Amino acid sequence: MESLTATDLRAVGEFRLLARLGAGGMGQVFLASSLAGRFVAVKVIHTELCRDAEFVQRFRNEAEAAQRVSGWYTAPVVAVGVNDNPPWLATAFVSGPSLDDILTRHGPLPLPAVWRLAAGLAEALRAIHATGLVHRDLKPANVLLAPDGPRVIDFGIARAVADTRLTATGTIIGTLSFMSPEQAQAQATGPASDVFSLGSLLAFTASGAAPFNGGPGASSASVLYRIVHDQPDLAEVPPDIRGLIEACLAKDPGQRPDLARVAAYSTAAAERLGLSPAAFWPRQVADVIQAQQAALTAQIEALQLASATHVEGTWRANGSATNPSHRAAPAPTWPAAGPAAAPVAAPGTGTPIAAPGTNGGTKLPGQPGMSRRGVLIGAGIGSIAVVGGAVGWALNSRTPASPPPSAATGNTPAGQSLQKYRGVGAPGKAVWTFPTGNAINANPGAANGVVYVGSTDNNLYAISTATGHQAWSLSTGSVTAAPQAVGDVVCLSTSEGHFYALHAASGKRAWDLDTSLPAVYKRTWATYGASVILPAATTPMRAYEAATGTRGVTFTTREPYVMKLSVAGGVLYALDALGILYAFHAATGAEIWHKPLFSSNDLPVMGFTVGGGRIFMGTQAGALYAIAAGSGRVLWTYHPGNGIDSDQAFAGGLVYVKDNAGTLHAVGASGKQVWARSATATGLYGPAVANGRVYYSTTLGIQALDAKSGAPVWSFAAGDAGFLTTPAVANGLVFAGSSNDSLYAIQA
Repeated sequence: MESLTATDLRAVGEFRLLARLGAGGMGQVFLASSLAGRFVAVKVIHTELCRDAEFVQRFRNEAEAAQRVSGWYTAPVVAVGVNDNPPWLATAFVSGPSLDDILTRHGPLPLPAVWRLAAGLAEALRAIHATGLVHRDLKPANVLLAPDGPRVIDFGIARAVADTRLTATGTIIGTLSFMSPEQAQAQATGPASDVFSLGSLLAFTASGAAPFNGGPGASSASVLYRIVHDQPDLAEVPPDIRGLIEACLAKDPGQRPDLARVAAYSTAAAERLGLSPAAFWPRQVADVIQAQQAALTAQIEALQLASATHVEGTWRANGSATNPSHRAAPAPTWPAAGPAAAPVAAPGTGTPIAAPGTNGGTKLPGQPGMSRRGVLIGAGIGSIAVVGGAVGWALNSRTPASPPPSAATGNTPAGQSLQKYRGVGAPGKAVWTFPTGNAINANPGAANGVVYVGSTDNNLYAISTATGHQAWSLSTGSVTAAPQAVGDVVCLSTSEGHFYALHAASGKRAWDLDTSLPAVYKRTWATYGASVILPAATTPMRAYEAATGTRGVTFTTREPYVMKLSVAGGVLYALDALGILYAFHAATGAEIWHKPLFSSNDLPVMGFTVGGGRIFMGTQAGALYAIAAGSGRVLWTYHPGNGIDSDQAFAGGLVYVKDNAGTLHAVGASGKQVWARSATATGLYGPAVANGRVYYSTTLGIQALDAKSGAPVWSFAAGDAGFLTTPAVANGLVFAGSSNDSLYAIQA
């Protein structure tokens, strides 16, 4: 975001221009405000294009047609000035990153997110085609990501510029890697052309490689030839989605799939992987979008405050005024550029914790400077710098590693004791930190004097709980669920659906198995004695000897895809994708009972905890169920008021559940609330219960509460860093991963 220059307009139509966002082939893009204070992105057409009467007419036709597009997954055109000089166009403001930016920073999306994206883009293209328009330039830079799905921008308008340049130069115009064969041959393009581009975009999103690029150094002519004549290179595309992409990339436009079928099929595939309409993206992708939105919000609010003392037209604001459209918005809780924010209180206490982003400058933590590729907003040409890589989704993150923390900030390099800084022994004080060099979004797991944590550099680290020194590390892929020790091995699963059993002493692989069940935000196994029980995508659950991988008994469910499982008292409880709950003898695999509990509208069940003779399940729809472990009968239902997106914890007769609005609830044996405590809507991870205390992490810090009363016991903050994992408690320490790429050990 840049300040307006002396030659920039200050208003177009009824919109007040606030800042420069960027420039593209059509014109300059500005952040602007409507009369009522709504933000929009305004494109003002380049002067040289305005001299072409044919272009102006084409722009008028295309812009007026674009106003008719109305869809959930498009950024609508809200106003046009086709007769003004220069002409302009205003689109709805989308405060989210572009797909191009997300892929550049973090690499290919996890498979559930690709399916979700496919469904949203198919719906967007249907809405565009319904008005008689064809996009003609569907590419990652023209897709913005919002929490409730993608937004397609620049639909239809590209043709006005393309036709002008074709007339002038006789060359093919478009984004080479995402062209259809019709475009590559300069033929007439219809809706099916966009379907081909959708296939190329999905292939790139799922694998990081365009299907016709041909490798480094390939000429434009060779790429065009491949698009027209060769089969796509989809070797790196996950097999699960390869069939859909191949269908979209059919050379014959008539053989490409109907977009309604693409949307329906993709939605079903995403739900099969555990997603539901209640939460569009997997949590890891949603966290990235949410973090960048928070930083963007802070920057815009800083811009408003900076300009609030200026007179614009007949409107004047005093120095304390803010835009009414943001007055009710929650305070940003992500490191943000701009003026220093006032300290905020720790959740449930009066103790100030340094607010994120209070370094007083515009440079963000972990970043070398302000990037112009941070968040693409409005019409998709400009960008604003935000935190990149602080939250990942356990893929090949391309974020530069943060430097080791320094003693000046209260942190130390890996393994260095903090006794002389913090005073070991005092609850809520850091004992040591371990920097991994990349984002930690996997919950840590601790056992036998070792804490295990995965990083988005695709490594698993084993760290001594006593010293903070690394015992070993191993490249395992993108670990997202907490590792767990079973005897002499440590077990983990990855976002790619691979299960590993590693020797705890050395980190060497004991055995592994491809289950095809991506562990995106959940653990995909259960333990029983010296065995692990693993579900798979298409075969029955099976027990394996943890040390050797020797096969044991099987557990048969109606739908092989099992969403949740847990063992308690020698009984395996499992919920399949049809919503049927089962109880099996863990030793023999014999079924005890099964009971249909949920319809497809109630799934997915996000929480699954067994304790006190009951099974506790929380759903994204916003209900906590207590179910009798002996029969499967629902005993009571508790509604926290918002969706539930993580496991619960049970201890001392109470079940602890957090909702996705950032409130932690303690619920008693009768289903009545004992206490509730609000934290932050932008991230609450946990809870974990140990020794009469409840621990949770937020983007502000770590909080310890009294388990019975909910009263605050202590809180810990790490400067600008937020905490992005459920805490693990062991050896008198609380372990949690932070956004500054470090694992913290804090005195419990």
